[in-house]
Amino acid sequence: MKQASRNHPLLSVLLAMVLLPLLAVPAYAGGHSARPQWLRKGEAQLNAQRTNDTYYFKMVHNIGTDLTQLRQASTSQLADFIGKRNQIEGLEMTEISNATGTAGTKTREQYDMVFRNRFSTDAFYAQLVDEYWEPDATGYNYYALYAVSASGSVRPSFDRFEATRSYGALPALMSVVPGVGQLYKGQKLKGCLMLGGAAAGAGAIILCENRRAYYQTRIGEEPKFAHDYSKKRDNWETGRNIAIGATAALMVWSIVDAAVAPGATRIRLSASSSLAFRPAALATPSGMGMGASLSFNF
Repeated sequence: MKQASRNHPLLSVLLAMVLLPLLAVPAYAGGHSARPQWLRKGEAQLNAQRTNDTYYFKMVHNIGTDLTQLRQASTSQLADFIGKRNQIEGLEMTEISNATGTAGTKTREQYDMVFRNRFSTDAFYAQLVDEYWEPDATGYNYYALYAVSASGSVRPSFDRFEATRSYGALPALMSVVPGVGQLYKGQKLKGCLMLGGAAAGAGAIILCENRRAYYQTRIGEEPKFAHDYSKKRDNWETGRNIAIGATAALMVWSIVDAAVAPGATRIRLSASSSLAFRPAALATPSGMGMGASLSFNF
């Protein structure tokens, strides 16, 4: 194989492209391996998944050097947005109170925002769903995702929010084509490297097999050069086998990585607790009857 690599630099380049993703290390920013899905795709995707219209999602962005101050500034920025969105006029006096609740095992910050002016008093409610930050030249880019009540007169029925980096089994199935599962999970750099490596591997396999077949044909056509052609055929065959092995290893690694490695943070929504009445058939000693059942979803 050393001779084949020395005599055929194109083959060396192709094999290097196949092996590169196996050595790649994902870049981390702000404690996360990739930008969260809600930041990349925006609020519209989450707003389309709500089970009711009593609230909406709002993302705010700030730049600064202190994360604590950025969190506080994001709350004030959210209050300014709510005031403008609901056309609260006159002299405003905004009061913000914070209470930390629990959502499963994760604490969730809840805010009551009261707007008082000479016209009216309006109360809005908000929950911090998730946050993300990444360093820049001057400090941090800070992003916060909130769920906000749509009206000051109706208390919102927030869905249950879960920030997760798990994507189930689907990415592993998609990674039969290396890199596709990683792209689905928001790992663009890793996914592109794997996909490029797989393409290079396929190219190396085709190239090596074509050259191997060419020299195999030449052995029969020019027997006097059979010895030289046999060496070249064997070199290309070795290159083909290495390319097949590297591509197969890349495929296996892509599937395993897609199955176990955490992806970009995404928000899963589920309906909050509710009572529901449903018609039901009842079996009695005298026969069948109709009734109603009460179910509680939690």
